Amino acid sequence: MATRAPKPPADASGSPGAYRQTTFVLSGDVECVLDGLNLEGSIADASSGAKFRTQKMVAALGLWSRSWLSRLEALHAIEWGNYVAAITLVRAAADYQASSLYVLRTDAAEWAEWLEGGGIALAPDQHATEFRLHAFRAAEVLAAHDILGPVYRTTMDLSLSHFGSTLLVAGNESGPDRVLMTFGDRDFHLGLAELCLGWLAQLGMAQADALAEFGGVFAITDRPRLDTWRAGAGKLVDGTGRCRLETIERDGEKRYLVHNWRREPRSAPKRLLL
Repeated sequence: MATRAPKPPADASGSPGAYRQTTFVLSGDVECVLDGLNLEGSIADASSGAKFRTQKMVAALGLWSRSWLSRLEALHAIEWGNYVAAITLVRAAADYQASSLYVLRTDAAEWAEWLEGGGIALAPDQHATEFRLHAFRAAEVLAAHDILGPVYRTTMDLSLSHFGSTLLVAGNESGPDRVLMTFGDRDFHLGLAELCLGWLAQLGMAQADALAEFGGVFAITDRPRLDTWRAGAGKLVDGTGRCRLETIERDGEKRYLVHNWRREPRSAPKRLLL
């Protein structure tokens, strides 16, 4: 069951205000993300029976579960004003979902090969059970997928220690004449919250698409509900006036142009170029 974050303690600097503002200003976004997570959870639960318990399903399920939990914690981080953590968790969730989709599209061939090669084994010399790590990525999916790829690449750039992305989350009131860096800032920021919630909605849409594509692997008991949620999330993401990030080319270099950037709803929107 996916639920909202608990209220932060009163002495958690910034977080109580972020929680109140997120509830007041962005309740529709939060509920959309939660509804999607709970819909996914109901499908995962229905898929736990013997009829669906195949190696293909369980291999995809583990990665899907990691994405689900990462997205839930990203939502909680947003509610508490911790946008730095939220961006990193969104990036991880996109990576897990791409890997899960790759497993499904390849009939879990690499998973089966890993199992057959002793991926799970006993290590008597160490008195241990062995889970071989086996480096596994889904670069092909991330390169081609129209949701997972852009979300992953954007959040990767914003979660690394680039100077521009550091200013975006820790010094976004800076200008050419002065640098205003913060430490541990958890105050509400409408632009950052809308960006992160939009990415979470998009990842939910991508997971809905994957579930629809592989309806025979999972127990999709209410396809109309899945389609309805997906359509609603799409409308939310495409809503006019919300903060969004556009990839552009400037002087032969890939850049990000942020539209409708503002800290408070009453603030005048502006643009940022990263």
